[in-house]
Amino acid sequence: MNKKIVILSIVIILILCVGGGFFWWQNQKDVRELNKNLPEGVRVVKSLMGKEYKVVNKIDGYEFRVPKEWKGIKEIMYAPERTEEGYTGVSIELEGKEGVGRSVGIDRFEEDENLNLEVWAKRFFESFGLMGEFIQDRIETIEIVKTQENVHLGGDYVYFFKQGSVVFAITSGSEEFIREIISNGKW
Repeated sequence: MNKKIVILSIVIILILCVGGGFFWWQNQKDVRELNKNLPEGVRVVKSLMGKEYKVVNKIDGYEFRVPKEWKGIKEIMYAPERTEEGYTGVSIELEGKEGVGRSVGIDRFEEDENLNLEVWAKRFFESFGLMGEFIQDRIETIEIVKTQENVHLGGDYVYFFKQGSVVFAITSGSEEFIREIISNGKW
């Protein structure tokens, strides 16, 4: 009798494992599709229950959680290192599945660690013919310089911040989403 209980227990455990594996595989279908065109070292990951998405960029050394209001990621693109107007950087652009202001661009630039962020941001804007009023602010422990560009970027917000010798510029139509991405990211 004990032998039957052990065998039945093993069969039930195997069924649960296979069913769980199948559920996970089906749940990760959208992530596999998103990751298909990304370079090795840049990945979208999704929680087991599928409610939380994260972008992990090991190439450029950062990761962040995608706002839950987006209900996932519709599209993501990675632009490798390029130089424009004297600035060399890499970019990630992504669009959420739902909501207003659900797209964001993250640009990463290697710069002198001792640069003045506000001066750098103003010069950056001038180089590309952009305009904005720059305001210094803080998101938790991160000092930022932010602006809104109403002429060429359709009112998008741009937040600049520095971590060591890296300057990040995050652009989106939603300040709330930019703040959320910065505050929950590992930069």
